[in-house]
Amino acid sequence: MIKVIAACVIGAALAGGGTVLATSLATDSTATAEPVNETLYNYGDR
Repeated sequence: MIKVIAACVIGAALAGGGTVLATSLATDSTATAEPVNETLYNYGDR
């Protein structure tokens, strides 16, 4: 039973750490992105 509890604790710690790491990397990559000054959709001439 102790092994199951230890596995749950380790799994939760790894999941939390992975989430923080992924969020940090995603935030850093979007913070350095430059805004686009073009229209989102280009439907052409009408």
